[in-house]
Amino acid sequence: MWALALPLTAAHAQTPAPTPRIPPAPGCLDARQMDEVRQVSPALLAVQGRDGQRFRIDLAEGCPGASQAQAVLLAREGWVCGTGREYVRIGDATCAVAAIATVDAREYAALARASQVSDDGVTTLDTVQVRAPRRHGFAGSSNFCFNPRYLRAWSEDKQGMLVELSPKRSGGHRYYRVELAQSCPDLDSAPAITFRSGVGIGLICGNPGDRVVAQDSGGNSVFDSGNADALIPGDERRWSRRGIRIQCTVSAVYPHESDDGNGQAPR
Repeated sequence: MWALALPLTAAHAQTPAPTPRIPPAPGCLDARQMDEVRQVSPALLAVQGRDGQRFRIDLAEGCPGASQAQAVLLAREGWVCGTGREYVRIGDATCAVAAIATVDAREYAALARASQVSDDGVTTLDTVQVRAPRRHGFAGSSNFCFNPRYLRAWSEDKQGMLVELSPKRSGGHRYYRVELAQSCPDLDSAPAITFRSGVGIGLICGNPGDRVVAQDSGGNSVFDSGNADALIPGDERRWSRRGIRIQCTVSAVYPHESDDGNGQAPR
Protein backbone atom coordinates (compact mmCIF):
# COMPACT_ATOMS: atom_id res chain seq x y z
CA MET A 1 0.00 0.00 0.00
CA TRP A 2 1.35 3.38 -1.01
CA ALA A 3 0.69 6.69 0.75
CA LEU A 4 0.87 10.25 -0.44
CA ALA A 5 0.60 13.34 1.73
CA LEU A 6 -0.61 16.68 0.45
CA PRO A 7 -1.61 19.73 2.52
CA LEU A 8 -5.33 20.36 2.32
CA THR A 9 -6.41 23.53 0.50
CA ALA A 10 -2.88 24.01 -0.84
CA ALA A 11 -2.40 24.79 -4.52
CA HIS A 12 0.82 23.66 -6.23
CA ALA A 13 2.00 25.27 -9.42
CA GLN A 14 4.80 24.97 -11.96
CA THR A 15 5.71 21.43 -10.87
CA PRO A 16 7.13 19.38 -13.74
CA ALA A 17 4.66 16.68 -14.73
CA PRO A 18 5.96 13.14 -14.18
CA THR A 19 5.56 10.38 -16.75
CA PRO A 20 1.84 9.53 -17.12
CA ARG A 21 0.75 6.26 -15.57
CA ILE A 22 -1.97 3.98 -16.90
CA PRO A 23 -4.96 3.76 -14.51
CA PRO A 24 -6.32 0.31 -13.65
CA ALA A 25 -9.82 1.47 -14.60
CA PRO A 26 -11.52 4.62 -15.92
CA GLY A 27 -12.29 7.25 -13.30
CA CYS A 28 -9.37 6.44 -10.98
CA LEU A 29 -7.36 9.14 -9.22
CA ASP A 30 -3.59 8.91 -9.39
CA ALA A 31 -2.66 9.87 -5.84
CA ARG A 32 0.95 10.29 -6.87
CA GLN A 33 0.05 13.20 -9.11
CA MET A 34 -2.31 15.30 -7.03
CA ASP A 35 -2.11 19.06 -7.49
CA GLU A 36 -4.77 20.33 -5.10
CA VAL A 37 -6.85 18.88 -2.27
CA ARG A 38 -9.70 20.77 -0.62
CA GLN A 39 -12.00 19.71 2.21
CA VAL A 40 -15.56 20.70 1.44
CA SER A 41 -16.99 19.03 4.56
CA PRO A 42 -15.68 16.46 7.07
CA ALA A 43 -16.83 13.67 4.71
CA LEU A 44 -16.17 15.26 1.32
CA LEU A 45 -12.95 16.17 -0.48
CA ALA A 46 -12.35 17.86 -3.83
CA VAL A 47 -9.13 16.85 -5.60
CA GLN A 48 -7.46 17.97 -8.81
CA GLY A 49 -4.68 15.99 -10.46
CA ARG A 50 -1.71 17.49 -12.24
CA ASP A 51 -3.19 16.31 -15.52
CA GLY A 52 -6.19 18.57 -14.93
CA GLN A 53 -8.66 15.83 -13.99
CA ARG A 54 -11.01 16.77 -11.16
CA PHE A 55 -12.61 14.46 -8.58
CA ARG A 56 -14.86 14.40 -5.56
CA ILE A 57 -14.09 11.85 -2.87
CA ASP A 58 -16.86 10.84 -0.45
CA LEU A 59 -15.70 9.35 2.83
CA ALA A 60 -17.53 6.69 4.80
CA GLU A 61 -17.22 8.86 7.90
CA GLY A 62 -16.13 12.36 8.78
CA CYS A 63 -12.50 13.32 9.32
CA PRO A 64 -12.80 16.63 11.21
CA GLY A 65 -10.12 19.15 12.07
CA ALA A 66 -8.42 19.04 8.70
CA SER A 67 -7.85 22.75 8.13
CA GLN A 68 -4.30 22.57 9.43
CA ALA A 69 -3.55 18.92 8.68
CA GLN A 70 -2.28 16.93 5.73
CA ALA A 71 -4.37 14.57 3.67
CA VAL A 72 -2.67 11.20 3.20
CA LEU A 73 -4.22 8.90 0.59
CA LEU A 74 -3.65 5.20 1.24
CA ALA A 75 -4.31 2.99 -1.80
CA ARG A 76 -2.71 0.07 -3.62
CA GLU A 77 -0.15 1.33 -6.18
CA GLY A 78 -1.35 4.86 -5.50
CA TRP A 79 -4.65 4.49 -7.39
CA VAL A 80 -7.92 5.56 -5.74
CA CYS A 81 -10.83 4.00 -7.62
CA GLY A 82 -13.53 3.60 -4.95
CA THR A 83 -13.25 -0.20 -4.98
CA GLY A 84 -12.53 -0.67 -1.29
CA ARG A 85 -9.41 -0.80 0.94
CA GLU A 86 -8.70 2.85 0.18
CA TYR A 87 -8.35 5.41 2.93
CA VAL A 88 -7.73 9.06 3.68
CA ARG A 89 -5.71 9.91 6.77
CA ILE A 90 -6.20 13.43 8.10
CA GLY A 91 -4.37 14.19 11.31
CA ASP A 92 -5.09 11.36 13.74
CA ALA A 93 -8.18 10.14 11.86
CA THR A 94 -8.19 7.47 9.13
CA CYS A 95 -11.36 7.28 7.08
CA ALA A 96 -12.42 4.84 4.39
CA VAL A 97 -13.15 6.10 0.89
CA ALA A 98 -16.80 5.38 0.13
CA ALA A 99 -16.90 6.67 -3.45
CA ILE A 100 -14.96 8.68 -5.98
CA ALA A 101 -16.29 10.42 -9.08
CA THR A 102 -14.92 12.70 -11.76
CA VAL A 103 -16.46 16.17 -11.96
CA ASP A 104 -16.34 18.94 -14.54
CA ALA A 105 -14.79 22.38 -14.06
CA ARG A 106 -18.12 23.90 -13.01
CA GLU A 107 -18.83 21.38 -10.26
CA TYR A 108 -15.24 21.43 -9.03
CA ALA A 109 -15.36 25.22 -8.78
CA ALA A 110 -18.54 25.00 -6.68
CA LEU A 111 -16.93 22.45 -4.35
CA ALA A 112 -13.71 24.45 -4.04
CA ARG A 113 -15.63 27.65 -3.39
CA ALA A 114 -17.67 25.90 -0.68
CA SER A 115 -14.44 24.78 0.99
CA GLN A 116 -13.61 28.44 1.64
CA VAL A 117 -16.81 29.21 3.53
CA SER A 118 -16.63 28.81 7.29
CA ASP A 119 -19.49 27.64 9.49
CA ASP A 120 -20.54 31.25 10.10
CA GLY A 121 -20.79 31.93 6.36
CA VAL A 122 -17.61 34.00 6.09
CA THR A 123 -15.53 33.54 2.95
CA THR A 124 -11.77 33.36 3.51
CA LEU A 125 -8.76 32.87 1.28
CA ASP A 126 -6.48 29.90 1.62
CA THR A 127 -2.86 30.13 2.58
CA VAL A 128 -1.19 29.24 -0.70
CA GLN A 129 1.83 26.94 -0.47
CA VAL A 130 3.96 26.37 -3.53
CA ARG A 131 6.58 23.62 -3.96
CA ALA A 132 8.23 25.41 -6.86
CA PRO A 133 9.25 28.94 -7.91
CA ARG A 134 6.62 31.32 -6.57
CA ARG A 135 3.65 31.93 -8.84
CA HIS A 136 3.29 35.59 -9.77
CA GLY A 137 0.10 37.59 -9.91
CA PHE A 138 -2.38 35.19 -8.31
CA ALA A 139 -3.20 34.87 -4.61
CA GLY A 140 -6.00 32.30 -4.76
CA SER A 141 -6.91 29.17 -6.67
CA SER A 142 -7.22 29.63 -10.42
CA ASN A 143 -9.68 26.72 -10.44
CA PHE A 144 -12.56 28.92 -9.35
CA CYS A 145 -11.30 32.51 -9.27
CA PHE A 146 -9.69 35.00 -11.61
CA ASN A 147 -7.93 38.28 -11.01
CA PRO A 148 -9.73 40.98 -13.03
CA ARG A 149 -6.59 43.08 -13.23
CA TYR A 150 -5.42 40.78 -16.01
CA LEU A 151 -8.63 40.92 -18.03
CA ARG A 152 -7.96 41.19 -21.77
CA ALA A 153 -11.37 40.79 -23.39
CA TRP A 154 -14.88 39.49 -22.81
CA SER A 155 -17.97 38.34 -24.68
CA GLU A 156 -21.51 37.29 -23.77
CA ASP A 157 -23.58 34.28 -24.80
CA LYS A 158 -26.49 32.18 -23.53
CA GLN A 159 -24.34 30.64 -20.78
CA GLY A 160 -23.28 34.00 -19.41
CA MET A 161 -19.92 35.61 -20.02
CA LEU A 162 -16.61 34.35 -21.35
CA VAL A 163 -13.57 36.35 -20.28
CA GLU A 164 -10.03 36.21 -21.58
CA LEU A 165 -7.09 36.78 -19.25
CA SER A 166 -3.32 36.50 -19.20
CA PRO A 167 -2.59 32.74 -18.84
CA LYS A 168 0.67 33.48 -17.02
CA ARG A 169 -1.32 35.34 -14.36
CA SER A 170 -4.18 32.83 -14.16
CA GLY A 171 -2.67 29.42 -13.49
CA GLY A 172 -2.25 28.69 -17.21
CA HIS A 173 -5.93 29.30 -18.00
CA ARG A 174 -6.70 31.81 -20.74
CA TYR A 175 -10.51 31.65 -20.76
CA TYR A 176 -13.00 31.58 -17.87
CA ARG A 177 -16.72 31.05 -17.91
CA VAL A 178 -18.56 33.62 -15.76
CA GLU A 179 -22.15 32.70 -14.91
CA LEU A 180 -24.53 35.49 -13.99
CA ALA A 181 -27.39 35.22 -11.51
CA GLN A 182 -29.76 37.11 -13.79
CA SER A 183 -30.16 38.07 -17.41
CA CYS A 184 -28.12 41.15 -18.33
CA PRO A 185 -29.13 42.02 -21.92
CA ASP A 186 -27.41 45.42 -21.82
CA LEU A 187 -23.94 44.00 -21.30
CA ASP A 188 -23.41 43.23 -24.97
CA SER A 189 -23.72 46.92 -25.83
CA ALA A 190 -21.63 48.25 -22.94
CA PRO A 191 -18.46 49.99 -24.14
CA ALA A 192 -16.64 49.14 -20.92
CA ILE A 193 -17.06 46.94 -17.84
CA THR A 194 -15.55 46.47 -14.39
CA PHE A 195 -15.56 43.47 -12.06
CA ARG A 196 -15.91 44.06 -8.33
CA SER A 197 -15.29 41.66 -5.48
CA GLY A 198 -18.10 41.44 -2.95
CA VAL A 199 -15.82 40.32 -0.12
CA GLY A 200 -12.95 42.69 -0.81
CA ILE A 201 -10.32 40.13 -1.86
CA GLY A 202 -9.68 41.51 -5.34
CA LEU A 203 -10.63 38.19 -6.97
CA ILE A 204 -13.84 37.18 -8.74
CA CYS A 205 -14.93 33.72 -7.57
CA GLY A 206 -18.73 33.81 -7.45
CA ASN A 207 -18.62 34.84 -3.79
CA PRO A 208 -21.56 36.80 -2.36
CA GLY A 209 -21.53 40.31 -3.77
CA ASP A 210 -19.23 39.61 -6.73
CA ARG A 211 -20.57 41.55 -9.70
CA VAL A 212 -19.87 42.96 -13.13
CA VAL A 213 -20.61 46.63 -13.65
CA ALA A 214 -21.25 48.13 -17.09
CA GLN A 215 -21.34 51.67 -18.39
CA ASP A 216 -24.84 53.00 -18.92
CA SER A 217 -26.36 53.43 -22.35
CA GLY A 218 -25.32 57.09 -22.41
CA GLY A 219 -21.65 56.19 -22.09
CA ASN A 220 -21.46 57.27 -18.45
CA SER A 221 -20.42 55.37 -15.36
CA VAL A 222 -18.48 55.86 -12.16
CA PHE A 223 -14.76 55.35 -11.75
CA ASP A 224 -14.05 54.65 -8.10
CA SER A 225 -10.35 53.95 -7.53
CA GLY A 226 -11.17 52.22 -4.26
CA ASN A 227 -13.61 49.73 -5.74
CA ALA A 228 -12.82 49.16 -9.42
CA ASP A 229 -10.71 46.06 -9.92
CA ALA A 230 -10.38 46.26 -13.68
CA LEU A 231 -11.38 48.60 -16.46
CA ILE A 232 -11.65 48.14 -20.20
CA PRO A 233 -10.61 50.58 -21.55
CA GLY A 234 -8.35 51.77 -18.77
CA ASP A 235 -8.36 55.56 -19.21
CA GLU A 236 -10.02 56.61 -15.99
CA ARG A 237 -9.97 60.31 -16.97
CA ARG A 238 -12.77 59.67 -19.48
CA TRP A 239 -15.13 58.33 -16.84
CA SER A 240 -17.72 60.66 -15.31
CA ARG A 241 -19.16 60.37 -11.82
CA ARG A 242 -22.79 59.75 -12.65
CA GLY A 243 -24.63 56.79 -11.16
CA ILE A 244 -24.03 53.24 -12.31
CA ARG A 245 -27.03 51.88 -14.24
CA ILE A 246 -26.14 48.23 -14.94
CA GLN A 247 -24.89 45.76 -12.32
CA CYS A 248 -25.08 42.00 -12.67
CA THR A 249 -24.35 39.45 -9.95
CA VAL A 250 -21.67 36.83 -10.62
CA SER A 251 -22.85 33.42 -9.42
CA ALA A 252 -20.02 31.12 -10.59
CA VAL A 253 -16.55 31.22 -12.15
CA TYR A 254 -14.55 28.34 -13.62
CA PRO A 255 -11.99 27.68 -16.38
CA HIS A 256 -13.47 27.13 -19.83
CA GLU A 257 -13.47 23.36 -20.44
CA SER A 258 -12.07 23.58 -23.96
CA ASP A 259 -9.20 25.84 -22.89
CA ASP A 260 -6.13 23.67 -23.34
CA GLY A 261 -3.73 26.32 -22.12
CA ASN A 262 -2.01 26.84 -25.46
CA GLY A 263 -3.70 30.09 -26.27
CA GLN A 264 -6.28 28.76 -28.74
CA ALA A 265 -9.66 30.41 -28.64
CA PRO A 266 -12.56 28.32 -27.30
CA ARG A 267 -15.23 27.12 -29.69
